[in-house]
Amino acid sequence: MAGRTREIIYSTEKLARFFGVTKETIQDWCKRGKLPGFKIGKEWKVRAKDIERLIEGRVRVHTKEGNTPRLF
Repeated sequence: MAGRTREIIYSTEKLARFFGVTKETIQDWCKRGKLPGFKIGKEWKVRAKDIERLIEGRVRVHTKEGNTPRLF
């Protein structure tokens, strides 16, 4: 991994504090595709760069209902 920078990855706990919601809400948003998250084991994680892009409006997420693109 020489020369590679580490990516910042947020837990549901940190994101819940940031957004002012519960951890369960963050998990639900990830499950429904409102946040571009991924799972490590049973825990949802979200890359900092995806949160930044989402906030800036450059990331579109897909819902399970017909994969309609929607901004968060």
